[in-house]
Amino acid sequence: MKQPGGTRGRLPRVPPVASSVEPIRDGRNARWDAHREQRRRLILDAASAVVEDSPVGAELTLQDVAERAGLVRTVVQRHFGGRVQLVRAVQADVLDQAFALITGPVDFTGTLREVVAHMVGTAVDWAVGHPALHALVERELGDGEVSELNRIIATYAEYLSSIPRGVAAGRGIELADESVAEMQLVFAGVIGQVRATLGHWMGQHPQLVSRDGVVSVLADAIAAQIAQRSRVYGLDLDADSPLLPAT
Repeated sequence: MKQPGGTRGRLPRVPPVASSVEPIRDGRNARWDAHREQRRRLILDAASAVVEDSPVGAELTLQDVAERAGLVRTVVQRHFGGRVQLVRAVQADVLDQAFALITGPVDFTGTLREVVAHMVGTAVDWAVGHPALHALVERELGDGEVSELNRIIATYAEYLSSIPRGVAAGRGIELADESVAEMQLVFAGVIGQVRATLGHWMGQHPQLVSRDGVVSVLADAIAAQIAQRSRVYGLDLDADSPLLPAT
């Protein structure tokens, strides 16, 4: 018997239903994931070591990294792809480590100038201690992607906004979301100021201006900017007074 629509005894085709159930992972999957992460960590550490041992600005190659890690070049390629992808991964890893070093709980019993000087001093010490890595993270890769440095700047600006937010909370003042966003713009500019000053100092004046001198110059300027902007939101910060009274 001929079925309607011209097909003989054929049921309508039903599209497959995508399953929302996660595939079961056994111990072998977990061990492989751990092995892959260990291998990735080995390669990133080897890449950082190669950069540190090379002249500032030298190109990072897959072969050099593979030899330092005790691997063949194809293994590095399997984990990271090409050279640009590897450099980007190293940039991200180095910046994350530097961010963890520079940031931390803010001591609100200290003055604004002291808090800023501590952060700036840590950043200066890291850059001076790792000039080749510092140059690497500043390098544009030209791959059309948002740079890892821009990513960490946004994260750092958000972290720095915890200073006025913490002061406001301690004084019973609620900052509007727009005010916090405005402060993050200020901090993004402050980070750019630190980068430009630090790069110029390392390249031109390390013999004329001491480490403490450059930290003082930056801390004074940044504390003044933050204090001035904070007054717009009713915080009335003073660079040389405790952020909050000791409890």
